[in-house]
Amino acid sequence: MSSLNQKYNHLRSLKNRYQRQLLVGAIPLLLLLGVLLTLPLFADRTAEAETLTIANTPTELATSQPKRVAYFPAKATAASEKPTHKLALTTATTAAASTTPKAAETTQPAKQTAEWGWPYTGGQHVTSTFGDRDLADSPWHDGVDFNAGVGSKIRAVHAGEVIFVGNPTKRGVTDAYPLGLGKDVVVTETSNGDQVIYQEFAMDHPTHTVHVGDTVKVGQVIATQATGHLHLGVTNHKSWVSAQNDWQNPHAHSWKDPLKLIKAAA
Repeated sequence: MSSLNQKYNHLRSLKNRYQRQLLVGAIPLLLLLGVLLTLPLFADRTAEAETLTIANTPTELATSQPKRVAYFPAKATAASEKPTHKLALTTATTAAASTTPKAAETTQPAKQTAEWGWPYTGGQHVTSTFGDRDLADSPWHDGVDFNAGVGSKIRAVHAGEVIFVGNPTKRGVTDAYPLGLGKDVVVTETSNGDQVIYQEFAMDHPTHTVHVGDTVKVGQVIATQATGHLHLGVTNHKSWVSAQNDWQNPHAHSWKDPLKLIKAAA
């Protein structure tokens, strides 16, 4: 009896062990079977997502992605490649045309600021205007006189390059007052060929603060007023030396009205 019980228990133990082994071995098979069953569904969803992506993409962007051609099994022939190149060329031309207006906009010059300014800060300080005037020795004025007081800083009324500083006798022009230019003058040349001359502000000694070859900006200090006024002249595309011959000849049109130029830019 005892022997039979031992055999029964042994057989029962073997059965339980085999059942456990079968269960453990069946789990991977069940997982593999589940993967195989869900793979077609996943592939269908991927294809659907790819189709939606292409459908929602603009034509010019979709055709500019040659990597999508690799998804087609058929090998492209030489004849089928020609439309592709033509389409790519058309796309590139369209893109270039769309960028052309922007490029043109960037090349347009920016709005320029005023090119003229006053020779003194804080006001106009005009004492004698350009043109006809009631003076026996000088009935016509070839410039404009300003007076902001002795010691005032004289500023450039226009940007340009300094072409002369110092005593005008170096260029054959008198420095004697009242018909001369003074012992110190500053002459600048603008980009359009006009020359701006600052004169009669120093009758005894030079007071300029710039030198030949300097580039000055509007409002930059160029000298100090040491007399009763500053005479400002602007030539009409002429050298300041040759324009001195027409200081009483308005018909030669050698001089421009500085006041008009300054006010027009203000």
